[in-house]
Amino acid sequence: MTSTQGLVDGLDAVVTRRFAASGVAWWRQTLERLTGADPGGLAEAFTAASRKVGRQPLALTADERHALTRLGMAEAMIDRSTTDEAARIALLLAVAVGKDGLDLERLVDDVYQSGDNSERQAVLRALALLPEPERFVTLAAEACRSHVQPLFEAIACENPYPAAHFPELNFNQMVIKALFTGVPLARVIGLAARITPELVRMANDYASERTAAGRSVPPDIALITSAGGHRP
Repeated sequence: MTSTQGLVDGLDAVVTRRFAASGVAWWRQTLERLTGADPGGLAEAFTAASRKVGRQPLALTADERHALTRLGMAEAMIDRSTTDEAARIALLLAVAVGKDGLDLERLVDDVYQSGDNSERQAVLRALALLPEPERFVTLAAEACRSHVQPLFEAIACENPYPAAHFPELNFNQMVIKALFTGVPLARVIGLAARITPELVRMANDYASERTAAGRSVPPDIALITSAGGHRP
């Protein structure tokens, strides 16, 4: 099982090396407070993160990448992460460590609903890493219905959460939306294991509708249709 505290420590080490000196004191104080008994101030810390720690690509070393993947982060997700996003994920995980009685589901939802798009993306990237991640299905499915493309991609792409926790209907709808919005299906982690006859049917229907309307069909739809639905 993924160690939540281990992930906090791993992300802490990674992001601290990339901070401007002016952000280190804020980070240490904020992380210590949120790891303690009182999770208050998480929303404020989320908002301050990009200003305090910057927004640059993580550009991990091989050792850093290995450490984070060993702790449970998807490699594809790491590749696209930025300093502020990684910091926000660490802060959210810090709140979840060892706090009996904490209504984490409500706290996560509150931070998501009150955040701007970049803050919401960080929440969605963190869902698979939180304890009992299945409780966040409603929030994740809501993000799939967003008309804001970066939010949709934050849950649908380079994110193991949907394949691991979505019911069939939600997963299938997400995949068809990915096709519709031009998202390469190679970015959907775990797609092959979630192909069902129903998803094949939906993909074929989508292709037929596109053809009838004189529109091109995404070539990577074959990742679904060529499977033939021969999966449970």
